[in-house]
Amino acid sequence: MSDTSTTALLWQAGLQVTPGLGTLVGHTVRSSDDRRVGTVLRTVDHPEVGLLVVNTGPWIFGRLLAVPAGLISGIDDDAHTVRVSCDRARLKRGPSYRAETPEAFENYRTRAADYFAPDAEADRLTP
Repeated sequence: MSDTSTTALLWQAGLQVTPGLGTLVGHTVRSSDDRRVGTVLRTVDHPEVGLLVVNTGPWIFGRLLAVPAGLISGIDDDAHTVRVSCDRARLKRGPSYRAETPEAFENYRTRAADYFAPDAEADRLTP
């Protein structure tokens, strides 16, 4: 389980150049392995919760990804591209985003914080 400070950082965009996540709608999302993830469909841009809702298209048909703002590693406004700090396979294995109710969103936040925490990948790979 991730601690509170890690969880808080995961949901905040730490980039000084980010004028607001809402300006990223329509940008292409690329993973750390330089693969196309999808297109930013909508954003949540609040002081405590920031995320990109990404339409993945056919590679994960019928599923939206919610990428925590803390995973954003770079933004190229000229190329309309957002880079994230994990690879495409890890994003695909991440928790599903279905937040029809406030309780469902809180449940997603907890699962995503546990999954995307910096030490979570190492914990899963350790036998």
